[in-house]
Amino acid sequence: MQAWTERVPLRHASPSPQAARLREPQGGDELALGGVDTRAAVQLLDRLFDDAPPGGAGALSASDRDGLLAALHRALWGDRIVSSLDCGACGEPYDLSFELSALQRQLHRQAPPAPVIAARTLDDDGARLVLPNAAEEDAAALLGAEEGGAQLLASIAPQPSAGRAAVCARLDVLAPLIDVELETHCAECGAMQLARFDVQSFVLQRLLDERESVLGEVHALASGYGWSLQDIVSLPRSLRRSLVQRLGGGPAAFG
Repeated sequence: MQAWTERVPLRHASPSPQAARLREPQGGDELALGGVDTRAAVQLLDRLFDDAPPGGAGALSASDRDGLLAALHRALWGDRIVSSLDCGACGEPYDLSFELSALQRQLHRQAPPAPVIAARTLDDDGARLVLPNAAEEDAAALLGAEEGGAQLLASIAPQPSAGRAAVCARLDVLAPLIDVELETHCAECGAMQLARFDVQSFVLQRLLDERESVLGEVHALASGYGWSLQDIVSLPRSLRRSLVQRLGGGPAAFG
């Protein structure tokens, strides 16, 4: 299957320019998703790579993984993020809406990129910063916030010239995650409040929320055409949905 998303720069994968694309998800990819954590994100991206980078998604920085998930959202649902929130002041629902690409541009405008001297290794004015991979993130998470954070800091900055807060602040600039607090205003009462947006959780949860729809489409195609489960879940998402629409418009053309 051909590449399907935009060509996404992998900013920290190698000293030489690298990019990746994802193919269109099939039903099997959608149904295999089991969560919104880093491990689930890595497994999904590894299934969808058109041409996987060395080491796969698990070897990428979290910032590069977020860029790929943003591209996946654009290909599936478009660039605009719309989420319904409940106002903490008046309790009424209101919508958060923004362009994902605009948020990415804002995050990456914070500072010029630091030279990449090896995979996930940045030269920040002579200071060597090593961005963690997915396995290192998972290992740190198992240790808890304090011990895990200290372990990550030791691997990111083996000889830190600044404290933990300063290193984390520098990483936020050089390798930003699409995990931010956005200032929002309630449309009903005008109250300002902060809303967190995390592209990994948002994209994976949106796919999980569609699981019942995918199963309904599989059932419709199995009933209408007599195809096997394996045949149906191997169809690209857009083709599967198009065929289900045709079934709803009249009798099956074959089967």
